[in-house]
Amino acid sequence: ATATQDSRLLPIIMYHDVVPDGEQLDEYTVSATQLEEDLAALAREGWQTVRLSEVIDFVQNGATLPEKPVLLVFDDGYDSVLTQVLPLLEKYDARAVVSVIGARAQGLADGCDTSRQYMDWDALSQALASGRIELQSHSAQLHVFRARKGLQQLPDETEEAYAKMLLADMNQMDAWSEDAGVTMIKSFAYPYGFVEPLADSLMRKQGYEATMTSEPHINRIERNPDCLYRLGRF
Repeated sequence: ATATQDSRLLPIIMYHDVVPDGEQLDEYTVSATQLEEDLAALAREGWQTVRLSEVIDFVQNGATLPEKPVLLVFDDGYDSVLTQVLPLLEKYDARAVVSVIGARAQGLADGCDTSRQYMDWDALSQALASGRIELQSHSAQLHVFRARKGLQQLPDETEEAYAKMLLADMNQMDAWSEDAGVTMIKSFAYPYGFVEPLADSLMRKQGYEATMTSEPHINRIERNPDCLYRLGRF
């Protein structure tokens, strides 16, 4: 498979927390040195990091992308984006998108079943001001792993009830980000990678221009908006 003038192969690389060297690692953390090695390897192999907005612009408006684009995504919105990630993005002239959990940015106890150190809206605004980071939604209060796992429809839940629940969450995220004066790309990363077919269609109706899964595959980006939904990530 190769890229053409009107298409690109786009790998999306997903990270979560980035910790200083020497700190304990788990499946959701990498060390700052590992991230730097990744950025150096990408640059060495001719990959250029791109903004999510540039990918959308390529699809919708015929804009250009480099021959070997790669998108970096940092899920959840940890403090380490400012302390560990941003200095490395600056060093390697790279860009990234952060998937924001609204409940954590808002400082709420509920609406998210992971507990680390998260950026609030002021910190997210700082990240945006760097010019290297864009923000997308990771849900307002649906980053949960309970009876409902992420955005999964419950077995006894009607489509109407599910649509009402999801719309309320999307509206809440919009309200919080607008109140904070923080600009979000109309894109959504599925919490825990749980894809809900009904959600994809509902989000499209609400103006979402892209959705991301945790399915590991390279994406073929073309001049067709359909290619921006259920993007795979490694």
